[in-house]
Amino acid sequence: MRIILNKKGLSVQKVHVQYDVKNLQGRSVRLDIIAIDEHGRVYNIEIQRSDKGASIKRARYNSSLLDANVTEPGDDYEKLAETYVIFITENDVLKAGLPIYHIDRTVKETGIMFGDESHIIYVKS
Repeated sequence: MRIILNKKGLSVQKVHVQYDVKNLQGRSVRLDIIAIDEHGRVYNIEIQRSDKGASIKRARYNSSLLDANVTEPGDDYEKLAETYVIFITENDVLKAGLPIYHIDRTVKETGIMFGDESHIIYVKS
């Protein structure tokens, strides 16, 4: 994670492997790894051999599950944790010939970062 995120001082405080999460409708998803660092940032790391398992929509879904499951009723939205969904894949899923892709939301009209602290990263192993 230190290399992927280029954060030499990153210190993981908690790790859960094969972590089951349910959405509001009861659909269950098993996340490969959930980690929390010393600043409360939440990381979902998925190891995928199949391109299908690392789809763009799955990354979006996993990101939404992190938000929904790291908050408690009554929590202020500004206290939402910064989240990372990281797919480590066998193939170049996004097919642009790069070894790593950092996806962050931007305001289309201005090009300025949206700043919602939700990140998706694809890494070709």
